[in-house]
Amino acid sequence: MHKKVNFKHSDASLKKIFQSMYAYDLAVLYFDFDEAEKKRFLSLVSLSQLSEVFIELEVEEQLDLLNQLEENQKKALLRKIESDDLKEFISDLEEEQREAIYKLLSQVKAKTIQLLMTYDEDVAASIMTTDFIQIQIDSTIKDATNMITTTSKENDYIDGIYVVDDEKRLVGVIDLKELIIARSTKKLEDIMNEDFHFVYDDESIETAIQTIKDYDRKAIPVLDHEDRIIGIVTADDVFDELIENVEYDYQKMALLNDHDSTSSAWTRSMQRLPWLMIAVVLELFVASFLSIFEATIIEVTALVLFQPLILGMAGNIGTQALAVTILGFNTDAFDGKKVPKKHVIKEVTVGFMNSLMLGIASFIFVSIFLSIVPTGHQVPYQIAFVVFIAIFSSMFISSFLGVMIPILFNKMGTDPAAASGPIMTTINDLVALVIYFGVATLYFL
Repeated sequence: MHKKVNFKHSDASLKKIFQSMYAYDLAVLYFDFDEAEKKRFLSLVSLSQLSEVFIELEVEEQLDLLNQLEENQKKALLRKIESDDLKEFISDLEEEQREAIYKLLSQVKAKTIQLLMTYDEDVAASIMTTDFIQIQIDSTIKDATNMITTTSKENDYIDGIYVVDDEKRLVGVIDLKELIIARSTKKLEDIMNEDFHFVYDDESIETAIQTIKDYDRKAIPVLDHEDRIIGIVTADDVFDELIENVEYDYQKMALLNDHDSTSSAWTRSMQRLPWLMIAVVLELFVASFLSIFEATIIEVTALVLFQPLILGMAGNIGTQALAVTILGFNTDAFDGKKVPKKHVIKEVTVGFMNSLMLGIASFIFVSIFLSIVPTGHQVPYQIAFVVFIAIFSSMFISSFLGVMIPILFNKMGTDPAAASGPIMTTINDLVALVIYFGVATLYFL
């Protein structure tokens, strides 16, 4: 729960309140401040805390915050923000807005941001930060300690110090703790770790994430192909990327492209309506297709009772297989566009086993139900047998499609997450109903 801010308090009281709050909570509250409250807030909050609040805001709110500041305040704020966070902000702006921001930055920082913008968004270098410390291998322990205490900037990552040779190639990493407790007579070579993990600038973000996860690293260096360090990817960068990927894939699975939590109800409605209209058309197609089985439904009305069961179970198992497959692509468990045969075999086997067991369970339950509540002149076990065949077949096919459709989309170069949502649901409905009423038609008519 977020605190409420009463602006009737004195400046001194408000300043203490702001200091006691987390940046995220302040960012949530900032959206609801009126113009007068925003100006007062900006005049009382510290620059360090304001930079943290800025990172938590949406782009529109970030621009609004900047517009509330004088030019010298804008420069101070942007100088305080880390390069990778600043790059994320600038990448969402129009070209004219970007140029205005570049003018507020130092030449070095502006060039750094522009360099980061040149990398493809799916490579490790696109999320790296350039705020790190490197030192020559012929430096002394005293030199390294002095560099950290006197020349490092507030934004610099200092938990690891990166050691380079005369040709700027990375040769080792020193843990800050090791540097602090090292005797001054030791050399950097004595305390640095030469067996470090890294990624190249053109390797995927997934590779960086997996490396940090597998080897439990707080940060890993990003190297060019001449082994020179150009940046680092931290655990915080990975965490932010994972959150962004989850949100993106969830939106894709629900067919909610470009979802923005601050957008109006009308905007959200217009974003979702086209896909829902497609689903309506497909469902109408399914309904018209069922007219083929009209005679079967009239003859065996009890079939209608179990239609939701068939549709629900087919949809559930298909969604599970779909989710596991998409997760495999997102965690880089699969090798590019190559079909992961082991995964397919395992998921198809799981689908077969679950479909068979649930089909048998449905046969038993339907037989008992129709024995207690008889419907029509058919023998209960006959309808139960049709339900068994429909449950088993539709679930097995649905689980198979849940695996194969994302793989097919991936081979075509399309985001696998786009394989789900209303479209996938409609396909499952069509397959399940055709099997259900098709089997009933062959059995009873």
